[in-house]
Amino acid sequence: MAASMDAVWLRRIKSPGAETIAILFGLEALARGTASAVLPIDTVRLLGSDEAVSLCVLAGSAVAIPAVFSAPYLARRFGRASLLSLSCIGGALAAVMFALDLASTQVLGFVLRALGVALVSVCLNLFVMDYVRRGDLGRSEPMRMLSLGIGWFVGPMIGVGLAQFVSSAAPYYFSAGSMLALMLLFWALRFKSAPGVRPTANRTFNSPLANLGVFLSDRRLLHAWLNASGRGFFWMSFFIYTPIYAVNTGLGEVAAGVLLSLGAGWMMAMPVWGWLARRFGIRAIASLSFGFAALGCLAAWGFAGLPLLGAAGIMMAALAMSVNDGYGNALFFRACRPSRRTEMTPAFTTYRDVAEISHAILFAILLIFLPIQIVYLVLALILGLLAVLSRTIHPRL
Repeated sequence: MAASMDAVWLRRIKSPGAETIAILFGLEALARGTASAVLPIDTVRLLGSDEAVSLCVLAGSAVAIPAVFSAPYLARRFGRASLLSLSCIGGALAAVMFALDLASTQVLGFVLRALGVALVSVCLNLFVMDYVRRGDLGRSEPMRMLSLGIGWFVGPMIGVGLAQFVSSAAPYYFSAGSMLALMLLFWALRFKSAPGVRPTANRTFNSPLANLGVFLSDRRLLHAWLNASGRGFFWMSFFIYTPIYAVNTGLGEVAAGVLLSLGAGWMMAMPVWGWLARRFGIRAIASLSFGFAALGCLAAWGFAGLPLLGAAGIMMAALAMSVNDGYGNALFFRACRPSRRTEMTPAFTTYRDVAEISHAILFAILLIFLPIQIVYLVLALILGLLAVLSRTIHPRL
């Protein structure tokens, strides 16, 4: 019986669809999550200030955004499978740069990391476009987000544990191994002729610039982009600045890893959050989740002098945003006709880079003059505005 169940599971993994996509996304999340609890703290130590972290993120974003716009040319030049592999190698090299524990390689590591994440995101999102039917999005998006949640839940705990009990470089080498595992799994599936990754199935796609006007003129596509950008802005800020917040308010480095894992751990309930979105509609879930997340961030700002209460606010915000992630990128998938998906996807995926570069610029300036808790006041304002905007989502969604 067990052997029969194993055979069924293996057949599911070898076939295109939500399970295969979820594993690939999960490995990418594990790679980033393992480094997330130690990277901001190490960067502050090496470069000497909180705003240095934002400047490193800004340097990475300055490279990543042009890379996304160049993705169509790179995919045609090297093939999507090769582009994914090169991006994974870049992410692994970034982790090695961090492990060297030098100021100069730290900056280079942020650049390579942003470049790898951006291009992997484009390739994997097109994988979703190719092999998940429109009617299956309600099932596949929660599964994808659950896999991301698992990676982000166990990653920070692994990172803190390795740093405490092995060496300061160990989390980064584990992260590098996870990126290479993603690449090897992808090629193993290709080697076994899994239909989901055969070269003949790959679509080509055009430059985001060529379709930017069409994208911006479509209100539903633009709203989907703003929604995803806001969620990305929160999670990037959460994973970058929560460790600094924990250390600066006296909670400590171990608490930083615990906060990251617990915050990401809410994603373990992603199937439930997906059911809530289907049951009550995206408009209701988005409005309430953005609103409660704004209140949680406001508490983190207001109670920075009482760090346990501030941490509770951060956890409340993370819970609300994980509920919000239950519908994933379904707003985009439903707003974009199948015939336009490959053209619109690169433009849509810039939400990650725009969120990253905007929060890097903003906080690089603010943290020069203000303490770390200002991050959460800014988040409260942005999430509050998105809660109001979410009331305009079509009620049938």
